Amino acid sequence: MKLLLSSFLAIVFFTASVKADPWVDTSNSFLRANIQWLADVGILKTPVTTFPLMWHDIARDLDAIYIGQLDQKTRESVLYVKHQLKLAKRNSKTITASAATDNKRFTSFGEDYRNKYHLNVATNWISDRFAFRVSSHYRPQDPLSDETSFDGSYGALFVGNWVVSAGMQDRWWGPGLDTSLSLTNNAKALPALALSRKSAIPVSIPWTEHEIPWTVTTFMGKMDDERIVKNTLLWGFRFNFNPIKNLEVGITRLAQWSGDGRPGDLSTFVDVLKGLDNCGGNGPTVEECAAGKEPGNQLAGYDIRWSSTLFAHPFALYFTSFAEDGDRKGGLSILGEERYQLGVESQLSAFNYNWKVFIEGTDTYALCRDGVNGDGTSSIGDCYYEHKIYQTGMRYEGRVMGSIYENDATSLVIGASTLSSSNTQIEIKLRWLQLNKDNNDKAPNNPLIGNTLTTKAEDLLQLASKVQHSYKNWRYTFGVEVNHSKFTNENNNNDISAFAKIEYNL
Repeated sequence: MKLLLSSFLAIVFFTASVKADPWVDTSNSFLRANIQWLADVGILKTPVTTFPLMWHDIARDLDAIYIGQLDQKTRESVLYVKHQLKLAKRNSKTITASAATDNKRFTSFGEDYRNKYHLNVATNWISDRFAFRVSSHYRPQDPLSDETSFDGSYGALFVGNWVVSAGMQDRWWGPGLDTSLSLTNNAKALPALALSRKSAIPVSIPWTEHEIPWTVTTFMGKMDDERIVKNTLLWGFRFNFNPIKNLEVGITRLAQWSGDGRPGDLSTFVDVLKGLDNCGGNGPTVEECAAGKEPGNQLAGYDIRWSSTLFAHPFALYFTSFAEDGDRKGGLSILGEERYQLGVESQLSAFNYNWKVFIEGTDTYALCRDGVNGDGTSSIGDCYYEHKIYQTGMRYEGRVMGSIYENDATSLVIGASTLSSSNTQIEIKLRWLQLNKDNNDKAPNNPLIGNTLTTKAEDLLQLASKVQHSYKNWRYTFGVEVNHSKFTNENNNNDISAFAKIEYNL
């Protein structure tokens, strides 16, 4: 409570002139849906699948359009995004309180609560050269971490077209709407130093008029939670660009390295950059790895998103391939032990709303060749987001940082969210999930190792919905989830959970 009091006093005495937060964060799925639509119709000319997403280019492109020439659907999206930008400029001090019947098992884009009870006090400030945000949280009865934290806080310095920042920011990398295989906001944000491009100033192709907008971001974070290898470092890199109109491509790399008892010098990081970490393959020899010289645990992949129209009806396709450590399998495979995500988006009008609708499927059930049988023929997975040295895996504070459904899982999700400038927004998702499909956990009695959702196979059917309403300086969000879980040789489980959140802009 002392932390909350000090943060509240900081807000009271924080009277500097305030502009917009430089980033669009991961807390508003409705804002993201409208931004994506404006990119699809060509109004926004910047990559939009990497969050935090800079406001700079969005604000520039919105200022350049004449709203009277737009169709009704696009006009609604422009008005909504402009309204959110206006709120960000005018209101930067917020108090948020939420309560739920249960802790949330997994957290998707636009869902910023994880615990039954949550109180947040935040303020930010920006000038032409600097930006700061202080965000303090109080989560009583948090089973995974401290009751108080500074998630979402950061300090940033603008140098030319670059932003240098330090803080704890949620990241969502990729076009996935329900989940992503690389980084999501499922786990709490870890402290990190980051470097990002401020504006996607395009590169011109010589002797043509063709330009390619591009952006890049990289960070080095410290995994300072309870884990097998303490103080592990996490390096992340993402480069995305629009090679042609309506096509966005993203390339992502993540690597765990260093930490207590592990090499952490510059030459080790150079080996990480080179990808020299597959024992007996393109990395150290088996003998060198046995002596502890394996530089790290690396994941890498790419994603694409393409939008078009069919019979004058808009649609989009997106695909992600994201791989764990492993040598190439040959053939068409350019990665190692890759898993996949595929999605289809479209739009429809119903109940006086325009809706973004999508179907998304993911698979994280990998039979790694260095697993139980060593040749990929075992029925036991337990390798995606895992590592034999960094045994806590790609997890932080008890949650996986990638797919919100953990490893050894498949998901099929049908969703819809409103595209509207009205004060009321609606989101609905129907999820069919197969969790922990191999019915196995690496360490069922050790919370630092293995699947964080379930130690046994679970088929879960979930209907989730939420309604968000804004009124003056207030924003209210109410949601409900209806769950039906089926287990092998056990009774089925049915339950209903609900939550409510209230935000006030001072």
